[in-house]
Amino acid sequence: MSTQWSNDRELVFLECYQAEPVLWQAQHEGHKNKNKTHDAWTRISAIMEIPVPDLKKKRDSLMSSYRTYRKKVKDSIHSGASTDEVYKPIWFAYETMDSFLGEGVACNKTINSEQSANN
Repeated sequence: MSTQWSNDRELVFLECYQAEPVLWQAQHEGHKNKNKTHDAWTRISAIMEIPVPDLKKKRDSLMSSYRTYRKKVKDSIHSGASTDEVYKPIWFAYETMDSFLGEGVACNKTINSEQSANN
């Protein structure tokens, strides 16, 4: 039986995920410690009553969507752009995810070729 995910349930999952920085914060001392990350997933699983593999699939799906919207926002920010011109996602989970992931999620670093050519 597959897990039924409503927007509200996904937001509860994101709150639980945010409360476990060992899972999403690369600088966290336990981020690469399999025991600590396993324990964090187990805690979320107990709260959500959803198996860890299902939670990880949902995380991957949410992260994929978040990265797509984050890239659209970054791409819409250019020199001289007014705040009205900056893309504002209406996806229900964007603000929640951006509040704790923000700059921590890379969207393929770009190189300013004009600056490189002039140096």
